Amino acid sequence: MPGIGGRIKENVHDFEVEEIGAYPLRGDGPHYFLWVQKRGVDARSMQDAVAKRYGVERRDIGTAGHKDRQAITRQWVSIPARKGLPEPVQEELADGIEILRVTRHGNKLRTGHLKGNRFSIRIRGTSVQGEELIRSVEKVAARLQDEGVPNYYGMQRFGDGFSTLHAGWEWVNGGGPPRDRFLRGMAASAIQSEVFNRVLARRLVEDTWKTVLAGDIFEKLDSGGRFWIEESEREETQRRVDSGEIAITGPMPGSRTGVAEKEAGALENEILAGMGLQSDDFNALGRRGRGTRRPLVVSVDDLSVSVEPPDEVLLRFSLPAGSYATVVL
Repeated sequence: MPGIGGRIKENVHDFEVEEIGAYPLRGDGPHYFLWVQKRGVDARSMQDAVAKRYGVERRDIGTAGHKDRQAITRQWVSIPARKGLPEPVQEELADGIEILRVTRHGNKLRTGHLKGNRFSIRIRGTSVQGEELIRSVEKVAARLQDEGVPNYYGMQRFGDGFSTLHAGWEWVNGGGPPRDRFLRGMAASAIQSEVFNRVLARRLVEDTWKTVLAGDIFEKLDSGGRFWIEESEREETQRRVDSGEIAITGPMPGSRTGVAEKEAGALENEILAGMGLQSDDFNALGRRGRGTRRPLVVSVDDLSVSVEPPDEVLLRFSLPAGSYATVVL
């Protein structure tokens, strides 16, 4: 099925992201939660502005995830409520950074403490126009809603010129971790993500990304719980995969989590071998890269499409935490 072509992020207004919190906030407690909007600002600069304004160290700042620079983004940021520090209020922190709301909660915000993200994305300059554009968009949207999307990590995961991936590669090959603390966690994630993407790519080519293999590890999409099965449960498990209740997972190998077993494990180990690696090499990542599993497929929720003649499309949709709008595009 042909795509529609086009360009994204021609200006910051073309790409909007809003965080969906993982839990309701109490309104009291030892941590301030700031609802921060930034325009054309990277995550690190936003954290630096918060730290400077409220007299906290960057390590005291909590965020659930990093948001795009070339975009308008809204997300929760936590800081400790300590005596002698300024009390946060609605205000403009710096050029392109605003605090829209302030409340309190009982714990620091941690990475991954979000349900997902809502996106509003404008595509400009499509390669097809008019009625053909409308038909193409509707067909692609229907396919994505019916089958889901391969849950690749987006290119931004790997750094400009793959610099973050290269740092992770050196780390697992005995070169030691990056000196920069911020880069250290990103580098560990990047090399793990490269393994996952290669496994997913292989299973797409072999048309097994939604087909149960012996040794596969599964995730319940409503709760995130993971489990294995016996061979006798394979047919029923395939039915649950087909219905979208559960998903097959791929590896994010680390110091505590390796690869699958049996047929699925053989495929994953073959991918690692092709990279000149083995599962034990990821022990070098330590607590920065303990490892996990990730669903091979992701559903696109609340998808709406508006075609604006002659060659623009406005998409709105939601994705669970950790999935990439650029991959959907």
